[in-house]
Amino acid sequence: MLQLTSVSYQYRPKQPWAINDISLALPRGSFHLLSGPSGAGKTTLFKLLTLSLLPTKGNLTFAGKNVSTASRTELAALRRKMGVVFQDFRLLPHLTVQENVELPLTLHGALTPHNKEAVKEMLEWVGLTKLARKPAAELSGGEQQRTAIARAVVHQPELLVADEPTGNVDAAMARKILHLFTELHKHGTTIVLATHDTGLLKSQHFPVIHLENGAITNPGESA
Repeated sequence: MLQLTSVSYQYRPKQPWAINDISLALPRGSFHLLSGPSGAGKTTLFKLLTLSLLPTKGNLTFAGKNVSTASRTELAALRRKMGVVFQDFRLLPHLTVQENVELPLTLHGALTPHNKEAVKEMLEWVGLTKLARKPAAELSGGEQQRTAIARAVVHQPELLVADEPTGNVDAAMARKILHLFTELHKHGTTIVLATHDTGLLKSQHFPVIHLENGAITNPGESA
């Protein structure tokens, strides 16, 4: 699904490498946790995995395509295969909860009656049915997070990359979100979940990618 080969990233010339010579393979249908201390390079790696950044050096291949040689149209098509949960949510504040969740389907031209039902089911799953018509600008942090998660998974992406997706919700909702992710994983979605939560890392049996100083210290090891 996604492979990094000797990938490095530098924001400006002569600055330290934010990511330094990383090689990593994420097989189709795998589930990995991403951990590491502040400043380790997790944000940069997250942006590389979601194609927000392209490598300064090395090769990143997603769905069989080398992203460094891909056209803008090809990159846009690759991004449509992804679902992304950003730590700052990135909802459109003037849209309602339902409209934000529908957005990937709308952009894909796939907002059919069947998929509208899927949106309603997703809103129910994350506990937002009663807030469906509420503007995103009026939501609490936890409500925004649940909306962002529903938006990321409603179109059943081939790759889901989530940054601290349980950071602003209570323990019961965190378990429900993890159950949703594991169900997606069972149906073939490749998942990378970035987290600082040591309890979450210890409670799950998925491989952990641990970053320090821009390098992977234990690729493929379990928590």
